[in-house]
Amino acid sequence: MSRYNIVLTLQFILLLFVQAFLLSNINFFGFINPNLYLLFFLMYRLDGDRTALIILGFLMGLLLDLLTQGSGGHTIASLTITYLRPYIIRFSFGVNYDVPMGMIRGSLVNQRVAYFLQMILIHHLLLFVVIYFSFDNILTIIKNTFLSAFFTFILVYISLGLFKERK
Repeated sequence: MSRYNIVLTLQFILLLFVQAFLLSNINFFGFINPNLYLLFFLMYRLDGDRTALIILGFLMGLLLDLLTQGSGGHTIASLTITYLRPYIIRFSFGVNYDVPMGMIRGSLVNQRVAYFLQMILIHHLLLFVVIYFSFDNILTIIKNTFLSAFFTFILVYISLGLFKERK
């Protein structure tokens, strides 16, 4: 087992437990839960196995739904963003999309922000559509999507800043 696989496994387990036991119990303003586990999908290597990422996305979502007694929203949302990730990367980064981790280290800030926001917004929209699953709750879905996505984006950006390489 390579060092990368060990680090990937530890990240998966750490983010899963932090999300399930800490962040899912935090309710800003009574309804906003940041989803830091998206950091795993955002930072997964570009040259990594796409099938493995989709399987990990399914497992992450399923385990989160089981641990938090969810309705399957995390599974569907995680599976969808892991499938759409290459298309979002290609859209956000243009010609730099195939450079391994070049999207994070060698890209413009607006490209990274666009990538993070697209992934987070798609995830949260699908999550809340599955949770509420009614046209009567469309305003609640939109409100929860944007406010939770905003706090998730802030938390992800802060987390990435903590692990930034020093020069």
